[in-house]
Amino acid sequence: MHLLATQSATLDEIDAAVDLGQTAGDVVVLSFSDSDLSALAAAWRAAKQTLPSLRLASLKRLRHPMSVDLYVDDVVSKSRLVIVRSLGGLDYWRYGFEQVAEACRRSGSKLVALPGDDRPDPRLSALSTVSPQHASLFDAYFREGGAGNIGNALRLASALARGETFEAPVPVPLGPAILMSADGSAIDVAQWASTQASLGGALVVFYRSSLLADDFAPVRALMLQLAAEGLDAAAVALTSLKDPAAAAMIDTLVAARRPSVIINTTAFSARRSDDTTVLDAADCPVLQVALAGTSNAAWAASDRGLAPSDLAMHVVLPELDGRLFTRA
Repeated sequence: MHLLATQSATLDEIDAAVDLGQTAGDVVVLSFSDSDLSALAAAWRAAKQTLPSLRLASLKRLRHPMSVDLYVDDVVSKSRLVIVRSLGGLDYWRYGFEQVAEACRRSGSKLVALPGDDRPDPRLSALSTVSPQHASLFDAYFREGGAGNIGNALRLASALARGETFEAPVPVPLGPAILMSADGSAIDVAQWASTQASLGGALVVFYRSSLLADDFAPVRALMLQLAAEGLDAAAVALTSLKDPAAAAMIDTLVAARRPSVIINTTAFSARRSDDTTVLDAADCPVLQVALAGTSNAAWAASDRGLAPSDLAMHVVLPELDGRLFTRA
C-alpha cells in the first residue's frame, strides 16, 4: 500500500503540478479528508493479508490538471475499483471527477463517487457505476466512521474489486456527538451537566471524523491552552452542526452549563433562515478557528499563513458559524 504524505514544503506547492509517484493498485481511494486516509490506512494494515492492494491519495495534492492526468494514467486507469470522496461535492474537484469517470469507463473499473459531507450530490450518484445500494453503504460507512465501519468499507471494496459476493454489515452509528475531555476520554453528558464548574467554561466544537482518525492533537492543544487561561474546557466531537441530533446535544450542554466562550472549528455553516445558529443560544463569544490543511513548517514559513484551499474555505468564501474569526 502507498499512503501519500500530505505535508508540503510550501503553501503554494499544494496547487502545483506534481507526480505522486504511486504504482497501480486494485483499490484506489481519493479524499480531501486526511481523517479518511488515516483511518483507511489503519484498517488496511490490520487485515492486509485478506485485502487487495490499496492506494490512497489526498485530493489536496491533485488540484492541478496535470497532476490529475498523471495520476489517472499511472494509477486510476489500472485499478479495479476507485472511490472518490469529495468534501463539497462535484464542484470542488470537477476536472478530476470527469477524468476519473472517463478512465473507469474505458477500463471497466468500478467507480464510487461520494460527497464528503452530509449533503447528497445527485451528480456524483450519476457518475458512480456500482449499484445505488452499494454506493449508499459506502457513504454510510464513511459518514459514521470508526474502525469497524471503515474496515467494512474496505471489505466491501475488496469484494467488488474481485467480483465476489459480500453480505455487507449494516453501518454502526456511533452517535452524532461525543463529549470529550482534554485527555481524549469520553465524558458522560448527564454527569457533566449535573456538575457545577468552579471555573468559567469553554466549549470546543470539532468534527467527529478527526477524533475517529486519531487526529485529536489540535483540539487537545486548544483545550490545554484554555485551561491555562483559567477556563474549564470540554470539547464536542460531532458529525455536523446541521445534524439535528448533534444540535440537540449542543442545546443540552449549553442549557446545563452555559459556557463563557465557544471555539468552533467546523466549516459549512448551519446558519438558519433567521441568521442564527445553535451556538447562539449560549449568548457568549463564538470564536471561529481554521484548522489549516498544511504542515506547521509550511504555515510558519509563509507570510500569508494559509494555502489557497484554506483561504477559499475560511476567508474568501466562508460558511462559518463562529461570529469572531481568530486564526489558523
